[in-house]
Amino acid sequence: MSRDKFEEIKVGDEAEVIHTISAGDVDRFAELTGDDNPLHVDEAYAATTSFRHRVVHGMLTASFISTIIGTKLPGRGSLWYEQQIRFLSPVRIGEHIRVHAVVKQKSPSQRIVVLSTIVYGDDGRKVIEGEAKVKVLEPVIKEQPAKAGVSNEQKETVIVSGAGRGIGAAIARELAADGYAVVVNYLNNANAADSLVSEIIDAGGRAAAIRADISDYDAVKKMVDEAIERLGAICGIVNNASGAIDAKDFMEMTWDDLQNHIDTQLKGAFNLTKAVMPYFFEQDSGNIVTISSVYADAVPPPKLLHYNTVKAALNAFTKSIAVDYGPRHIRANTVSPGMTNTDLIADLPEKVKMVTKMQTPLRRLAQPVEIASAVAFLFSDKAAFITGQNFRVCGGVVME
Repeated sequence: MSRDKFEEIKVGDEAEVIHTISAGDVDRFAELTGDDNPLHVDEAYAATTSFRHRVVHGMLTASFISTIIGTKLPGRGSLWYEQQIRFLSPVRIGEHIRVHAVVKQKSPSQRIVVLSTIVYGDDGRKVIEGEAKVKVLEPVIKEQPAKAGVSNEQKETVIVSGAGRGIGAAIARELAADGYAVVVNYLNNANAADSLVSEIIDAGGRAAAIRADISDYDAVKKMVDEAIERLGAICGIVNNASGAIDAKDFMEMTWDDLQNHIDTQLKGAFNLTKAVMPYFFEQDSGNIVTISSVYADAVPPPKLLHYNTVKAALNAFTKSIAVDYGPRHIRANTVSPGMTNTDLIADLPEKVKMVTKMQTPLRRLAQPVEIASAVAFLFSDKAAFITGQNFRVCGGVVME
């Protein structure tokens, strides 16, 4: 009974897996884990103990709980994140084990299922019992392909930094669909950037992938010149590039951890903004949107001081640009997402994401396209009198 939808799971649902433990299973487990305890792998040694024969690794037997969770109950898309185990009786090679799981509790708000887990031996005795906690992951909304049709109005060029995937890619798609020519800036993932450009062009849009390290001003200036040569005048930029978010306690942090975020995000925004300013001055207009974070002015997740500090600096940077260059018809705003389903947060602990979701009034994380829609609005004529503002797309984490 495969379960694909959390809503279908009911308290009392049960599933079983039956398996015969072979000597090959034990030997492969020992090779994989390095646990070559002779009680498990040496029949002659085991014969000298009170067990008389080789004993199967307890965790090998328990691993079949994972089989139930991943294939039957809850099934695909399940994350087994906590297990209480009591080992009650040894299992021998050749023994038929029966692994049984029953749903004890279900938390719809957190998409968590609590399972009673019992492993039985040949004679019906309990060899393992315990309790598993499993999170049924929400289906990730795939990045939307470029719209089938784009605006008939051909607009000038927007450079989007860090646009190969995630929020940046969603912004590039959205702006291209609105008629802008888009520069997909990237550093390492050329395949992702080229694929996105092909997608935009196939949909009738205009785009070019340009590699540049935005922490290097000369490289950024070269990118801007190339963008103008290939796509025409630049009307705006999106400062989106960000490094990996690695949760770390402050006392374990080094200055390099902070410097990495400064270089990619703050220095990157500084470089790209400075490089396009002469062109904005010449045309007496320009539009700058910087991707910040709602955690710069809300209660942040723990262990992200380096990331949060730089996001707060980006907010101040944006307001200063708005004040200094508003008289020259250059607008600057930030869009501050809440936690968003992208590769950037893939390695954060699942509990951090779960707690964040439960602290969000809309009870979910943002999707990249929702951030992109806010950016597209700031590039529209409807936002012509908006500057120095921070648009929070956070599901209600911050309310004012």
